[in-house]
Amino acid sequence: MSADEPTPAPDRAVEHDGVLRRTVAAVRAWRSRWYATPTLLVATFLFLAGLPLTLDAPVLGPVLGSVLSVNLLVVTLVWAIAGQGWNVLAGYVGRFSFGHAAFFGLGAYAPIVLAAQYSINPWVGLLAGAVLAGLYALLIGVLTFRFDVRGSYFVLATLAFAELLLAVFSNVDDLGGASGFVKPLPSRYGADYGLGAFQFQDQLPYYYVGLGLLLAVTLVAVAIKHSGAGLSLFAIREDEDAASAVGIPTMRYKLLALVVSAVCTAAAGTLWGMYFTTVRPSVVFGVLVNLEILVPAVVGGLGSVFGPIVGALGLTVASEIGRSVVDVPELQDVVYGVILLVVVLQSPGGMVTLPGKLADRLAPSRRSGDDSGEGSDDGDEAASNADDTSIAESPSIGHETSRGYDTSSGDGASDASDGDSDAG
Repeated sequence: MSADEPTPAPDRAVEHDGVLRRTVAAVRAWRSRWYATPTLLVATFLFLAGLPLTLDAPVLGPVLGSVLSVNLLVVTLVWAIAGQGWNVLAGYVGRFSFGHAAFFGLGAYAPIVLAAQYSINPWVGLLAGAVLAGLYALLIGVLTFRFDVRGSYFVLATLAFAELLLAVFSNVDDLGGASGFVKPLPSRYGADYGLGAFQFQDQLPYYYVGLGLLLAVTLVAVAIKHSGAGLSLFAIREDEDAASAVGIPTMRYKLLALVVSAVCTAAAGTLWGMYFTTVRPSVVFGVLVNLEILVPAVVGGLGSVFGPIVGALGLTVASEIGRSVVDVPELQDVVYGVILLVVVLQSPGGMVTLPGKLADRLAPSRRSGDDSGEGSDDGDEAASNADDTSIAESPSIGHETSRGYDTSSGDGASDASDGDSDAG
């Protein structure tokens, strides 16, 4: 080229592609840092703390308010807490339980029974429910893990233990029988409406109590995941026989995961029991409760601490979109099912993997999408070292779901009907 010929202008498409690659690589490199997960957790809970306040905002309020309500958000937190607990067992250890309704029901019944019959504060009932659920989980674990019950047989065994409690609570009059219990007024146990009584005259305080419980359960899940016990649990999930061969006490760690999972699920049951007006065994011990617990974790991202939270919120929104789009009640679940099917098919690793997949489509790394044989640049090397599969920390293995409730409950409201709000 002669000196007087003009220099060709750079290709804007190539320049734009380079910017995308560098941006995605930088984000992936940031996700590999130790402070990425704490930062995302803080951002997530700040978002959740402000979410109900935006329902009345001048700009976003009409849009969000048409889909969400404080009541729906409270129920969403219930399933997020329960899903986080279920995820400790299924996501960390690889043992799928279909009997967590047992722990949920114990957590729901304990504060109501203690307050109604013995005038004990529900906060004490929360602890009592957690202890009962932990002991029942210990019994289940000893009987199933001792005889190495795995796979579908473990699923059926846990379901049988949940159905056992359903039969007991439905037929024992001292436990309320099939009709259950009506939540006592705070004066029954010498308290006034407020945090100390675990009863409020508005729905919003229940939301923030639930958010606090979700934060506590999530911190427990994070602490376990990033501890030596978490490494042992993941080793058991990948190959239990190999883990046992290298000296990991598999029985002990499986029992630990099951007990922690049960305690967290019982906390969700307590929130449910104190939020609605009545507690009945067919509602809190029912088979459908098991689905409501496990679906958010699977759809959100199994094994990820963000999965149950993202899954519960996403499924609630999907359910309400189905209700708003279709006026025919019979078709609302069809729309919800279609949305759920699309999410599962497009993101089999859970909703938390969607950002990583979107980044790959916007700026595919050369190591996976370039057939020219050229080596990757610095940005692609950073991408290869970062977690590019999820907004949550890896490993995130699996999938699951839960749907939101449109129950018109809350403390002052009546309990939801059997077909819609009680059992979903």
